Amino acid sequence: MGSNSIRLAIYQIDNVGNYKEIKKEKVAARLINHIDEQGKLSKEGIQLILKTLKEFKEVINSFEIFKVIGFATAVIRQASNQKEILSEIKRQTDYSFIVLSEYEEAYYGYLGVIDSIDIVDGVTIDIGGGSTEITLFQNRKLVEYHSFPFGAVSLNTKFTLGEQATHAQLAELRTFILSQFQSLPWLGNVKYPIIGIGGTARNLGKIYQKQNNTNQIHLQFDDVNNILLNLSSLPVNERAKIKGLSKKRKDIIIPGITTILTLMEVVQTRYFMFSEKSIRDGILKEKIIEAESPKQNSIDCNTKLG
Repeated sequence: MGSNSIRLAIYQIDNVGNYKEIKKEKVAARLINHIDEQGKLSKEGIQLILKTLKEFKEVINSFEIFKVIGFATAVIRQASNQKEILSEIKRQTDYSFIVLSEYEEAYYGYLGVIDSIDIVDGVTIDIGGGSTEITLFQNRKLVEYHSFPFGAVSLNTKFTLGEQATHAQLAELRTFILSQFQSLPWLGNVKYPIIGIGGTARNLGKIYQKQNNTNQIHLQFDDVNNILLNLSSLPVNERAKIKGLSKKRKDIIIPGITTILTLMEVVQTRYFMFSEKSIRDGILKEKIIEAESPKQNSIDCNTKLG
């Protein structure tokens, strides 16, 4: 359960642990917008969760599911009424949710992508709606991580970017993100490639692919910068016409890409790639495939909010 969207993914796993996604659903719930000044998720926010999960349950019940895993990320982790939220979910849907710690959120993102890339040393970034996870891996092993309490939705709200951000607002946004990243001594000037996880990274990559008629997943610094300059010059409604950009991300793509570009500056790399893998893959790998011996043709459902 996270800040921007509520997701359902259903996987089919064979007897040797290979898996494929066979069904997915997504609701752009923007739960972070239902957090009040005391850090409490409103009744409206809780009702939105329950409505969505009940709809997902109908989908789940149409499959032969052997295990359901529900997990929650930043918005529930940070909510002051977390126990009430989880209790109500259990009471009305019978689902129990795992609330990931900052480390777990970063770790599962890293775990989800590491086996799908041939990079030995690198940095991962996963930009959610209300948090951003950074990891550093060397020799393909996780050595550092950090979770920042800001994401694409919360940055958009914090800097009131509105219909079309001004140059001053964008400069203020970049300065803030830069100061946050520079607070990590292990991150600066490592010159490792960056692997982007999550919706912002995928949308950035798909925009690049559409504009260049390519399937390439690697972008250079100038590619990222040019896309950001183009998008930031457009009002929100015009951005919706950009091929590759989800209409549901048209208002939050600017802080998301700014975060990626600023990280590239701090890391001092010109190399960025986006991954179709995600935190869901990491959780699936550890909690299902490695923890159990799945029966042939068994189906797993992994529900993500975030």
